[in-house]
Amino acid sequence: MARDIVTEPDLQFTKDLIAAGGDDLKKCYQCATCSVACKLAPDNNPFPRKEMVWAQWGQKDKLLNDPDIWLCHQCNDCSTMCPRGANPGDVLKAARKMVIQNNSWPSFFGKLVGESSMFVLALGIPAIVVLFILLISGFDVPAGPVKYSAHHLSPKDGFIWLPVLQVIFTVALLFAVVSLVMSLKSYWNNLETNNPIPVGKARKGFIPSLLEALSEILPHSSFKECEANNIRYSAHLLAFWGMIGLLITTAIVAFNVDILGLLPPSQNGPGTVPIKILGNVSAIAFVVGLGIMFLRRLQVPAQAGGSSYFDWFFLLIICATGVTGLLTELIRWGGGVGAAYVLYAIHLVFVLSLLLYLPFSKFAHLGYRTVAIAWAKSSGRNIMLPTKGKCVSAPPAEATQS
Repeated sequence: MARDIVTEPDLQFTKDLIAAGGDDLKKCYQCATCSVACKLAPDNNPFPRKEMVWAQWGQKDKLLNDPDIWLCHQCNDCSTMCPRGANPGDVLKAARKMVIQNNSWPSFFGKLVGESSMFVLALGIPAIVVLFILLISGFDVPAGPVKYSAHHLSPKDGFIWLPVLQVIFTVALLFAVVSLVMSLKSYWNNLETNNPIPVGKARKGFIPSLLEALSEILPHSSFKECEANNIRYSAHLLAFWGMIGLLITTAIVAFNVDILGLLPPSQNGPGTVPIKILGNVSAIAFVVGLGIMFLRRLQVPAQAGGSSYFDWFFLLIICATGVTGLLTELIRWGGGVGAAYVLYAIHLVFVLSLLLYLPFSKFAHLGYRTVAIAWAKSSGRNIMLPTKGKCVSAPPAEATQS
């Protein structure tokens, strides 16, 4: 005798998912073209068809605790081949945004970054903090060329009071690290709770699983398989490693200044010091990668995927950080003292935004995707690396309409 399966659809969740970017969700009629087209989907229980079913039926717990939404890299092969224009790639992207919001710690920051109605407050908080630093520093702009020196960062006659700047930005960084760890821990626990592993099934250790996941993520190997949007591989690789280079540069300079008491060279021109070369090359790679992403979103939105407020907020923050940093250095070389200090203050606003909102913006994708892939490998999920020659052709129209 057949057993009745009772499900409780969360209709509000479906509405929220549509509002988050999955606008065309209701167009899906379950032809499974998307799962056939995806080169990244495992052969056993592939995505994104099942995720589209859960989204349409308001199965919030299933969808938001499904590691497969992070195995998707939104190459949009599925969306470009969908005969109904349901855009599964956008639906999974919206689901990833909701995962970040649902697991955010503190939860308020998830809403602060994810809701367009809170944009002014989101930028206002770091702006007020930087204005506070300038206020207690006296707003003085030192005369003469811009120099990296204690004289120009002193409370008496400098532009920024260095000790206060260091304390506030260090606290912001610690907040971001703790928030990200707590958020990812919550997500891992949700994966464990909502995806029970059969009793007796062997599990791989967390560390080996994490290392295996990173071996795929760091070189961005999965991005290479995108066909509709294959330039994303180069764009993401440039932006990712550019940001890594900038973080390394910042860490070394902070260590030299705060621990060793060594100040960077103050000459007005492109330095030959290795750390300055690393910083400049990283900044250029970062800005070029982001520029490609911007142009793709504007020129070929059908291939790049839909863009929500969540996407644009992230791109605004990181682009503004990179551009204001480069302009500050270029204007300093050109001798523009006043403009250099003003741009530096604006740069600090975006840097602080980057730190504060790292666990709650699309930057958090790196953490969540790493955790999801590590969990899948640990639990024995059959994740297959891209398979050359996998069928990617959409079925004939008559076949999908039968």
